[in-house]
Amino acid sequence: MDEHEGAAGTAPTAIDTDHHPTQVEFADGPIVVEFADCETVHVTGDVSAVILSLFWWDENGRIGTISEPVGGVNDERDIFATEEFGEFAYGPIVTGLECFTGEGPVVPGAGDADLTNPTVDACIAAVRSEYDESGELESPPIERSSSAVGTSE
Repeated sequence: MDEHEGAAGTAPTAIDTDHHPTQVEFADGPIVVEFADCETVHVTGDVSAVILSLFWWDENGRIGTISEPVGGVNDERDIFATEEFGEFAYGPIVTGLECFTGEGPVVPGAGDADLTNPTVDACIAAVRSEYDESGELESPPIERSSSAVGTSE
């Protein structure tokens, strides 16, 4: 694992060499999502709203989670967890995002595409190897799904 210097600072990086951007087709055009590193997502397409989901560890090794709207995407956008939510003691690790293509309420679970970060396990290992000297970071309560993409279209 190496570190990636992003606009928000230095974040642990976990790269899956077989990982390719995920593309979801809609009538108005495709949405392409690439999990660039543990805290950065690159989105291409027209998306009215995005909910970013992530977790981190506090100074005491306890888990915190966030799943909040972070705006939309017009053509291209890099979304950095620390730019959206501030600094974290350990992490953050983006677990996924939910894209909304139309008007209406931005409610978790009601989006048009729900995409899961395929490098979550590698990101956890990267944070633990860099920060967990005492072995006391809680295990993350994340769901493992065989499906990386869900669409409601």
